[in-house]
Amino acid sequence: MVFSAAGILASHALIFYSFGIFLRPITEQFNWDRGTLSAAISIGMLVSGPFSIVAGRLSDRYGPRLLVTVSAIISGLALLLMSQVSELWHVYLIYGVALSVGGSGCVVPITTTIPRWFRQRRGTALGLTWTGIGLGGIIAPMLAQWLISSYDWPMAYIVIGIINLIVAAPLALTLKGNPRQMGIQPYGDTSVPAGEADLISEGLTLRQAIRTGRFWIFGLVMFCFIFIIQVMMAHIAPHAVDMGISATLAASIVSIWAAVSLIGRNTAGYISDRVGPTRSIIFYLGIMTLAMVWLLFAEDVWMFYFFAVVYGIAYGGVVPLQTLVTGELFGLRYLGAVMATLMLMGSAGGALGAPLAGVIFDVSGSYQVAFIICLLMVILAIILSVILVRQNRKQKAVL
Repeated sequence: MVFSAAGILASHALIFYSFGIFLRPITEQFNWDRGTLSAAISIGMLVSGPFSIVAGRLSDRYGPRLLVTVSAIISGLALLLMSQVSELWHVYLIYGVALSVGGSGCVVPITTTIPRWFRQRRGTALGLTWTGIGLGGIIAPMLAQWLISSYDWPMAYIVIGIINLIVAAPLALTLKGNPRQMGIQPYGDTSVPAGEADLISEGLTLRQAIRTGRFWIFGLVMFCFIFIIQVMMAHIAPHAVDMGISATLAASIVSIWAAVSLIGRNTAGYISDRVGPTRSIIFYLGIMTLAMVWLLFAEDVWMFYFFAVVYGIAYGGVVPLQTLVTGELFGLRYLGAVMATLMLMGSAGGALGAPLAGVIFDVSGSYQVAFIICLLMVILAIILSVILVRQNRKQKAVL
């Protein structure tokens, strides 16, 4: 299960890790503004948010296999169609709508199914699953840049689309649903304490979760985090090129942070298993704060590489913790629906982040203000996370 899930996420990573690599060649060929093209990400976030809720509910009820298989095929075909775009509305429809539907139908079912298979080492298992995103992220920027330099950007999309079709779809057929619905005990489930048994068998429904303050606080944390992710994913490579760094080296910045994110993904699971997910997320957001401060002063390639290392650890750590925190706060039975609704709030941040940064660049010729906004966002996320830890402690004391 973990291997198949990681492989599917690795294929999915080829899509969003490469967007910033395609940004410059596409805008230069069609004479489009960066903010205008980045609006495809906004559309994608707005589409993926509601569809994530649908995907979560479908996965909770029917399991991930069919949903992820169909979604992987949609993503692969959409990437092939991206090679044929010539108008902005083509990008908005294919990248903004089709790829977002395909992505939501892969990520949500996978990341909410894996925790149900593990009582012990749940954080470690989810960290290993998210390693697939890191591995795909290592390959995606350099592969896309090499294909663009050697051929052209349409050929790059064709190759990435074929990879998705031949990797993700077959692996999706091996996925399994909730082990308890199949009469199978999760890993390490030999003697489940009463409190955890209630957590696994029941948990809060989506309606109950929405009525808690914890839901809205963590939703705002996800809003801030995904805002930053989308700004970095879409604009760090173009920013580096604007600073005089070659396109190949700029692409390697993204590959480095994807590689280093593997450290964050796996240490996050280990730390979470010992101190809890909610406390762990504060640690990684603190590291991200250091990275964002450093980026404000980065000019040379070594400075961008150092940023990639620090940011990669932080980014890699927070990603799996999103699901683990949700499970800790609201239980596992309705994890798909609750997590998907929280992702809707996060998607709103992503929908705002990338195009806002593009507009700031189009107006000012610099990303500096956009990066300052990202710094403020991560500081806000830390403050909200501290509040969340205190509320969670009070809730446990009452119980």
